[in-house]
Amino acid sequence: MPGDALMDPRRQPDLIDRLAAEYAVGTLRAGARRRFEQLIRHDADVRTTVERWQRYLADLPALQPASAPLPEILCRVEVQLGWRRPEPRRRTRWQQLWHGTGFWRVAVAATAIVAVVAIGLNLRLARQLREAPVASAVAVLQDAQAQAAVLVTWDARTGTLSLKRLDATPLTSQQALQLWALPPDGHPRSLGVIGHQRAMRLMPAQPLARVPALAVSVEPRGGSPDPNGPTGPVIFKGALIDSAL
Repeated sequence: MPGDALMDPRRQPDLIDRLAAEYAVGTLRAGARRRFEQLIRHDADVRTTVERWQRYLADLPALQPASAPLPEILCRVEVQLGWRRPEPRRRTRWQQLWHGTGFWRVAVAATAIVAVVAIGLNLRLARQLREAPVASAVAVLQDAQAQAAVLVTWDARTGTLSLKRLDATPLTSQQALQLWALPPDGHPRSLGVIGHQRAMRLMPAQPLARVPALAVSVEPRGGSPDPNGPTGPVIFKGALIDSAL
């Protein structure tokens, strides 16, 4: 982190905004994070910028579909973690068979069944965890007033791009919004037409590896007629941050 930015954040507001975004996402690590936390404590404007990013990013979980565990799995996990007491066993008249051979045969059979069920439940839980969406990269696209307009997450494992609009941009029936990848070299690459929807998922034809930024433009209904980039005004843009950094 440049020393000048720490001495006077007002001299490099773009750098402070980017560092605040990385701090809120959690990708600012080690010494850089500690130095930025020192700056947060001493500068009210920096604190305000960080709080603004934290509020924006608080809506990111809404981009991912909810995946509630099965009740029986949740109960077993809570018991194992000590959050719930096991239900006490009720004593019945069948306990008089404790010393009988018939009881033990039934007990052995029941134990085998429980073991099979437990294995099946554990395998199912493991499969659910493997299939849960993972955000490989995130972006908060801003308008000209630096207000958050579109939240974006990229799941590299499934190739899915999830979007949630926060803006109130008026569009006619003949207009649509279009999302673009801004590679370091070459023309902007279309990632899909958003249209008038407030939330949606896209499956880009190419992965977003090494794409540093995204943008949104206003285009004719159906998207830009120019394959090399937007034909309408670009109204939102923002950096795509790799969550693995």
